Amino acid sequence: MGAVTELNSTPDVFRAVVQALETARFRPEIALRRIVPPHGLAPHAISFAAEVVRGPHRRDTAPDRPRTADDAPAAGRFVVLYDESCPQPWEGPFRIVSWFRSRTDTAMGRDDLLTDVGWSWLTDTLTQHGAQFTAEGGTASRTVERHFGSLTEHADSAQVEVRASWTPVPHIGPPHWALTHLGAWAQVLCTAAGLPPHHEGVTYL
Repeated sequence: MGAVTELNSTPDVFRAVVQALETARFRPEIALRRIVPPHGLAPHAISFAAEVVRGPHRRDTAPDRPRTADDAPAAGRFVVLYDESCPQPWEGPFRIVSWFRSRTDTAMGRDDLLTDVGWSWLTDTLTQHGAQFTAEGGTASRTVERHFGSLTEHADSAQVEVRASWTPVPHIGPPHWALTHLGAWAQVLCTAAGLPPHHEGVTYL
């Protein structure tokens, strides 16, 4: 990831978040990069894009077509906002906004409970990683695509998408609380992509 580029006027508390997130490293299946944050959401923001670059649900890209995020079994965005005025809906100066989508098989895509499962991937993983949060909210949706006419040779496809935001409850001590939230979110992508649990030094085929 790139070096910290925030201006000197950036509050120290947000600069510490940026510096912590710049050190994030995850399992090799996760490709994480810093991107330009959305404008107008808060005075200060840092944003990342991530995708699972290989996994059991990966669709092979044709040799003559560049690979895009749509080919990834799971991908998303992670944004940390800071507004020292503590907007009333946030219940704190920080707010995390995230989005992820994952391809799934069509049978699961037709299951009404898939949206509930998608939401629980997020909230359960945050809790399991010790990422404390409050004032969470969001939406989960599922789509199933069928192809007709000249496209009937294409297989049906399905995906689940979760858009969420929550207010982190900072804790003191290593790792920095922002890393804890980003790490949990990255694990959500792995879960959504169907990757097995990761253990250092073990190679997965």
